[in-house]
Amino acid sequence: MKDLALPTCRRVISAAALCLAAALPARADMVSDWLAGAPMGPSPAITHDGPTVELKFGHPVPPASLVPPIWQKAIARLEAETNGKLKTTEFGGGTLISVRDGIRAVRSGVAEWATCYTTFEGRGFELSRVFEQPFVAHPNPMVTTRIAQELAAEYFAPEFARQEVTYATLGAFRPSDILSRTPIRTWEDLRGKKIVAQGFPPEVADAMGATFISVPFPEIYVALQQGLADAVFWLDAGFIPYRLYEVAKYHTTVGMTGGGIHHCYNTAWFDGLPADLQDAFLRLQEPMAMSIAKVTGVDFPQKARETYLANGVEMLTLSDEELARWKANVAPVFEAWVAKVEADGKPIRAMLAKIDALKAEYGALSPDELMRLAVEAPVLPPR
Repeated sequence: MKDLALPTCRRVISAAALCLAAALPARADMVSDWLAGAPMGPSPAITHDGPTVELKFGHPVPPASLVPPIWQKAIARLEAETNGKLKTTEFGGGTLISVRDGIRAVRSGVAEWATCYTTFEGRGFELSRVFEQPFVAHPNPMVTTRIAQELAAEYFAPEFARQEVTYATLGAFRPSDILSRTPIRTWEDLRGKKIVAQGFPPEVADAMGATFISVPFPEIYVALQQGLADAVFWLDAGFIPYRLYEVAKYHTTVGMTGGGIHHCYNTAWFDGLPADLQDAFLRLQEPMAMSIAKVTGVDFPQKARETYLANGVEMLTLSDEELARWKANVAPVFEAWVAKVEADGKPIRAMLAKIDALKAEYGALSPDELMRLAVEAPVLPPR
């Protein structure tokens, strides 16, 4: 990857942020403007005068989710910015790929570009799944998205390359909270619970004395309703669209594990693109991921609270002392994971140190400042 900063902007974040603020006009919400197609950032110089290049983008996400409209607007922006020379057809809701086979579909050319959920890939993506570990992700998913782009070339992209696809980006999620049928106020309240959790290390369940169960997203409502599940570790952008608040009346803010939606693309297809279309495609990735992070993890939780209160959901927040207990209780699990990854020869401790440093570097930036960086100084996926 390479940083593309404005000519007078330094890599140091404080200077870069000030420079970017001076370079762009003030906007009420840069993500909303970007999704609406407003001009911003460097305009790609499209010189390709050959035939239109058509590609398929596949994902398993149903229309109830907040994310498909973001992909659709990003796709429309890509087509507009390439003067119609790069035309993408979306295949959503599992019509082309399932949640488990994005990487295989991209590798085989079933889709040129797709969601590539490393959560379901087993071994080989330990570094890419670092934000799924407890309390690693930043509370602001836009910060995590930027950190992922910074780290990808060194740590994540090689894991994707071994699967013969190319890493594009991570649209990070807000760290997970709990929606439950009975109140979760303390660590002990988790004991004996059957909890729907996607991407959680199973060792965390052992530490809790709970049982993690895997339930397809559309079936979580019925699982809670029928008592097959007692609680869900997820985020507001999942709780609300799937109306889980109707059958689970206690929301506990924890901010435990992150993760998100990885995207990858077919390497051979990309290598065959003209250079100007390559640049336009790559420049789209980080702003699109930032948009996913902001819409689902920054904006939506504010609206979700109104829905919870209107439907009688009790909002619970762990005390500082109780949250410290949770972190202490999962710390041995996290350290065991780190030791295992390190024993496999992967530079996990060096990566974690960089994550901490980048949290300090980016953590105080506003959503607009983070989106400005994604638009004006993106960290591009590897060519």
